Amino acid sequence: MTPARWVRAGVAACLVAGCGGGDDPPPTVPPAARFDAQVRWTTYGVPHVKANDHGGLGYGYGYAVARDQLCALSDRVVTLRGERSARFGADGKALVGFLPLPNLDSDLFYRMQLSVDDVDAAWQALSPQARALAEGYAAGFNRYVRDHAAPAACGGLRPPTMAATDVLRAVMQIGTLNRTFLAAPFASTSLWDDLDQPERAAAAPAPPRLGMASNTWVYGAEATGTGAAIVVANPHTYWQDHWLLMHQMHLTIPGELDVMGADFLGVPLPLSGFNDSVAWSIEAPSTVTYGLPLRLDLRPGASPTYVVDGVSRAIERRVVEIGVRQADGSTRTQAYAVPYTALGPLYRLPAAPGRPAGWYAVTDAAAGDARGLDQMLLVAQARNMADFQRAVTGHRGIAAHLVAGDSAGNALFIESGPILDIDDAGLAACAVETTPSGRVPGALDGSRGACLLRDEQGRPRLAPADRIPALATRGVAYNANDSYSLTIHGERHDRYPVLFGRSDAEPNGRTRMSHRLVAEMLAAGKVTVEQAVDVVFGNRNYAAETLMDGIADACATATGDAATACGVLSRWDRRNNADSRGALLFGELWPRLGAIKDLYAQPYDAADPLRVRTLSGSASVQAAVRAALADTVADLGTHGLKGDEAWGRMLARPTAAGRVPLHGGSGDQGILNALEGAPLGPEGYGDIVAGTAYMHVVTWTGGKLVAKVMAANGQSSDAASPHHDDQVGLLSRKQLIDAPFTDAQIAASAVESLHLAE
Repeated sequence: MTPARWVRAGVAACLVAGCGGGDDPPPTVPPAARFDAQVRWTTYGVPHVKANDHGGLGYGYGYAVARDQLCALSDRVVTLRGERSARFGADGKALVGFLPLPNLDSDLFYRMQLSVDDVDAAWQALSPQARALAEGYAAGFNRYVRDHAAPAACGGLRPPTMAATDVLRAVMQIGTLNRTFLAAPFASTSLWDDLDQPERAAAAPAPPRLGMASNTWVYGAEATGTGAAIVVANPHTYWQDHWLLMHQMHLTIPGELDVMGADFLGVPLPLSGFNDSVAWSIEAPSTVTYGLPLRLDLRPGASPTYVVDGVSRAIERRVVEIGVRQADGSTRTQAYAVPYTALGPLYRLPAAPGRPAGWYAVTDAAAGDARGLDQMLLVAQARNMADFQRAVTGHRGIAAHLVAGDSAGNALFIESGPILDIDDAGLAACAVETTPSGRVPGALDGSRGACLLRDEQGRPRLAPADRIPALATRGVAYNANDSYSLTIHGERHDRYPVLFGRSDAEPNGRTRMSHRLVAEMLAAGKVTVEQAVDVVFGNRNYAAETLMDGIADACATATGDAATACGVLSRWDRRNNADSRGALLFGELWPRLGAIKDLYAQPYDAADPLRVRTLSGSASVQAAVRAALADTVADLGTHGLKGDEAWGRMLARPTAAGRVPLHGGSGDQGILNALEGAPLGPEGYGDIVAGTAYMHVVTWTGGKLVAKVMAANGQSSDAASPHHDDQVGLLSRKQLIDAPFTDAQIAASAVESLHLAE
């Protein structure tokens, strides 16, 4: 019981029994608690938080997240504040977006991109409700830290005292991802003293292979025949040691907000979620360009400047101080002078396609604000697709694709993030180097004011709503991190600027597989929930379905190891189920096939983007396929493995009770249930790195919500927690559970309850 609770209990006792003499003044009743929440945990450790206001809601959820993800969330707070060097020393590694960089580089980058001034400005722009939610979340986290010792899994990390602005940093960091790829590796070599140094000639590092994918399908009323939509959310994220860990929650303010779903660490609202009228999911916008580098006409010297439209502009010298832990445990402050302009910090970037080496600023539509927090609040309250669309278009705060459906049978795909206000002709005119038609330039000419894409206040100039994809249907909408172009089944859209992705770009294998499966279901009749789930868990392999007949032709003259491989593949069911035998061999063969010149019999045709492409029958391709088959068998043999190993023995999650066999596989092969394992060894792929992390399947029967969920990566990153891997068995069994949403459902499955206040 908190001190406030003790006081209130004492006052109540006096009121009942009487205290003091008759002339004593009446007792002073203390004010109500600033934060007050009820948390009920149901099976699998999912918190259901109920409060009367946004502050209490954040408080209860911040406490619940800290209980499950204390170490990971503490690490995230320290990282986004730029305090890793002070905690762990300068030489350790940090994950900056998706790039592993030294702690010092991480600190410098985040101090520049999530500066105190930027965060304070973002705070002032938030609604009172969003501020209260963030304040409560931080207070709830801190309450848990006060009441509990950090688990051993945290190692030497002492949990920080969280501030509300740390919540904003977590939301704003989503908008910095463009810059992490572009500039983060060069933050420490783009300092004030480097302004007069030669331009960097070295090539930029290749972005890391993310190993993740996401899918969302919405089957509207025309497809279901029930009058309601079926929404399948299938986000794929990292399973361990990553800021993209997903966490389930249910948040309720009676009469105002009632939403369930999953978020990323530090974000206090669901990014994939549902209420009793609307369901949605988030996807990485791999086709969208949010920011562009601006090559500056730099004039170094004692007072360096850059020139725009013939007018010199000053470059400001800002000092960033970073604490660095020393070997003896002390901390030494190191100062770094950073060049700043009205366009933001400058970076000395190496040459890249379409971008010469030089000094650059970045015009980034997705950076510098936290309006995604207000967007998510309004999305959570949406009663229909019109509400949902207004919530998104009114804020443009989350750089992502969103796909949604409602109880009235409507489906919607919408670009959620802020996009720069420039059309394809403007991009071509501003390009530093000539760009092929239909491609985004590698850099814009920062010496021309019209190319800075800034408004009169110096902020990035954002495209109006009618220039941003928002595609509605009562048929079927689906997306697999691909362009908007083929999102509405049976339609093709191409009227939006190339910043949203090329409408003529080849769709990925998961988009092709989705199209095939949806077409098959619609041809057979109306879509059911069971069929919608089987789209994911059927584990059909698009690459195998399109290439195996051609591989069989190559196998006709195979000998030795190639013939052995052919025998395995001839018996394979072309699926990646746990009991499939042949999926291992094909999966290891796949990258070798991708290296074969002129592999396909048909070139890609932009006019017919979903046309099936089969294996070439040319003698050279057939010989290369046989060589690839033999090499695959030989390589598997170095691990003591055969090609017909049961797939579930190879792809499994280690748990205290043993390895749990799984299914699915590489999204590159067009497997919708994408799961990426660790490097192959004698026992298989070790642990799961990324893939299907969360799912919900939502519909409405007789106007009533019917929701099934699963979070395969578990609620807790602590291996000692009972909720670390207790849901992986659901994935293994292809099982979703009924989501307890109503008070009665929650009460029936609650295993723990806690009233929190302060």
